[in-house]
Amino acid sequence: MLWLFFLAVRTALAGWEFTTPADPNRSWSINATSGGSYDDNINASEKDRQSGLRSTSAIKFRASVPFERFLMGVQYEYDVDYPRDINLGGYDETHNLSVAANYVFNPRLTLNINENFVNSLQPELVLGPANAPITVIQAGTYVYNNIGGGLSFSLTPRWVLSASGSWDIWRYQVPSVADSNDHVDYSTTLSALYSVDPRTIIGLNYQYGQDVFSNPGFNNGRNASADTGYLSIVRRLNPQLSLSVNGGYTIRQSEDGSTSTSPTGYASLVYNYGLESTLALTFAESLSEASLQGTRQYSSQESTSFSLQAQRRLTVRLSVSADLTYTRTAFSAPLAPGVTLKPTEEALTGGVSVNYAFRDWVSAVLGYAYTQLMSSDSNLIQPYDRDRISLGISLTY
Repeated sequence: MLWLFFLAVRTALAGWEFTTPADPNRSWSINATSGGSYDDNINASEKDRQSGLRSTSAIKFRASVPFERFLMGVQYEYDVDYPRDINLGGYDETHNLSVAANYVFNPRLTLNINENFVNSLQPELVLGPANAPITVIQAGTYVYNNIGGGLSFSLTPRWVLSASGSWDIWRYQVPSVADSNDHVDYSTTLSALYSVDPRTIIGLNYQYGQDVFSNPGFNNGRNASADTGYLSIVRRLNPQLSLSVNGGYTIRQSEDGSTSTSPTGYASLVYNYGLESTLALTFAESLSEASLQGTRQYSSQESTSFSLQAQRRLTVRLSVSADLTYTRTAFSAPLAPGVTLKPTEEALTGGVSVNYAFRDWVSAVLGYAYTQLMSSDSNLIQPYDRDRISLGISLTY
């Protein structure tokens, strides 16, 4: 185990201590975690379930590079889980690289650029438009790369104009999945923000998006463009409580001539009630391209989600966090004539973790996670449930 190596090194250098590893002013840090878990449904399936023990190791590197007008941040994380299959062995690994840069031309004009690269096993829950959680089943490994940037200009002390854009690619390594799901997405957002007072900001926003699939399906039905207009409000109600609301409408037009429409919304209420103690409630509604489950017959989906997250520092060394998310997805815009069913999917995910810090640089983490996927059409979307219990040791420098 990786953590045993670090402990052995520290024992050998008995008189030496790590230097302020928790200091927030440090420009870099390294975190290593090693542990094990019990998973009662490793292959995330309804039938032929596999259960057993798995080992997990992860290492994360973070660094920031400041200059006079330029600031760049880098974060890289590598995770490995073993075994991939109880009978066949193998392992799953994840690479996650994020780079963000910010340059201030003058006090009124700012440029930002960011990139996120992921090579991993398809997750069960990802964030979609308006930060709405969208559920996707295990579908083998994938590569995701997102590049974006934007300009922000302070027109007056109260008015800020901004323009941003992003480009991302999805590539799957299982041929049957790649044939239907490899695609590229583009988006452009224009915003005008007005500061009503030091605690309130309102904005008028427009976003144009386009999805282009390698295999667009019947009559190019999966290729589509979307126009979204929405109002945004950010309000700090008091020093502990803040509210963010986005509300608008999305019109999605497919190349086969079909049109889907849906309200678009996002609301987040965050309460900070103590040192490292936070409670957050989120609601989201969005219209997007159909995810892995329904893409062979449908071109779009409407997702509604509720999320509750809590983090509480009980003592100087002990902290606990919990999360609960419910997502309902309705598939729409059938690709082929004669397809009249509109299947729905419901997902419930939740978990709790307890962290105890023996020192500033070493802590133990005990966690539990639950996932349940339900479907109105089991031929299209395979339902399943899953429980995972994990225990690990984390070292930080």
